Amino acid sequence: MNDKIANILLAHGSRDPQWQRPFNDMTHAIKQHDAASLTGSSQPVVVELAYMELCEPSLEQMCEQLSQQGFNLINVYPVFFAAGTHLRIDVPKQLKAIEAELGLKTKLHPPVGQEKAVQDAITQVILKRL
Repeated sequence: MNDKIANILLAHGSRDPQWQRPFNDMTHAIKQHDAASLTGSSQPVVVELAYMELCEPSLEQMCEQLSQQGFNLINVYPVFFAAGTHLRIDVPKQLKAIEAELGLKTKLHPPVGQEKAVQDAITQVILKRL
């Protein structure tokens, strides 16, 4: 059986709507990108945003919604700068419980902040401001 794959951008979460704006903007920009250029296939790329805590949708809520849509493999891309306790302990526990409850597979990817390109981009922004 082929996996039906969805992708979640995982942010920490905040009650402040202004804090949420960049994550919403990023998710919207990714959704607007041509699926063929992302994967080389004609299949649409499904990307959603979820939060660990303090705002919705939660990781559990988004996984449940995607499961109800027939997705059985969910890639989780943490929009975090580094892998602290949340990403080393808390999120893996959440994903294990989600997998058991929903009968799907998840794959937790490294935080995007560990990518050299992200670190280089932040360095350039700071250098411009100095």
